Amino acid sequence: MTTNRRKFLKNAAIGGSTLIAASSRSFFFPKPATSYGSINYVLSVNGTSGAVFNNFVSANVARNISSNIPTDNRAVVAAVQNNQQEFTNRQFNQNPTPYAQRLSNPNTPVWGRQRQEDVGPNPGFGTVQIANNRATAIAFTGSTTAGIDTAIQALGADEHIDPLALDSSLIPVEQQFEDWGSWGGDVDPRTGQIISSTSLTRYATRYGHVIRRYQVVEPGPGGFGIISFSIDGGREVKSNLEVRVSFT
Repeated sequence: MTTNRRKFLKNAAIGGSTLIAASSRSFFFPKPATSYGSINYVLSVNGTSGAVFNNFVSANVARNISSNIPTDNRAVVAAVQNNQQEFTNRQFNQNPTPYAQRLSNPNTPVWGRQRQEDVGPNPGFGTVQIANNRATAIAFTGSTTAGIDTAIQALGADEHIDPLALDSSLIPVEQQFEDWGSWGGDVDPRTGQIISSTSLTRYATRYGHVIRRYQVVEPGPGGFGIISFSIDGGREVKSNLEVRVSFT
């Protein structure tokens, strides 16, 4: 999914005068939110772990690709290995990507792998949070991955948001955050069984938080789902995206 192939429908979600917009980074006038509607995400093409990983690297959110975990920190390595085992347990074992270093912290790698579902690939990504000298695993899959991927491309190209702000406004930082999603809807995190056609999550980022809502509109091959992605990145990024995920 390349930005120059799409026309984004961009509207101000929070009204304001030209003066307010020009002063959006000031203390008194927080950055107004922008809204993007009807961004098409073709799952079989855009939703592979390799495609998402390449977008992270192209946007400079991740760099220094390596076949090995790019850190000498034993706690980080252990967290990555725990994450890898959980991916394997949940059948995210296809199309493994190499590792890359996160721009926000070179000691926190990011990598992906995918699970094949009946409507297309489900890209799962892992990273690590370091807090209070502890390293804990973070995992996100499905609609959360697709939302982050779309936002990185849209905001980087159209809003010219710098890579560090993208990383800090989009990538989860909650300790032990796990979002094991399915394109079929919300799943029970313990059993993996689909329990609803709609799922909702809220997670913290370095700059604020993201609210992600996913709804299956037409289930099964040939159908589609809708991701609503609301980003509050403090003074740096405020945006709402709607992504139409086209199933295989």
